[in-house]
Amino acid sequence: MVHDDAWYHSTMISSRQTLAAAEIAKAAGQTLGLDTPVGHRLAWGGAFLERISLDALASAELWRDLPP
Repeated sequence: MVHDDAWYHSTMISSRQTLAAAEIAKAAGQTLGLDTPVGHRLAWGGAFLERISLDALASAELWRDLPP
């Protein structure tokens, strides 16, 4: 049996883990320098992952009580 909140909890855990990876990528980009190609890519990628993770977290909260 799958718990009713399994999809919600799975989305929340995954999004939080991706958000943590985004923070690491952004910090690495800063460390390497935003004026370097790799630093710029890491910072941009981190910002992208941060945005979609925050969107997923907000969406999961919004739709948590979606009727079956």
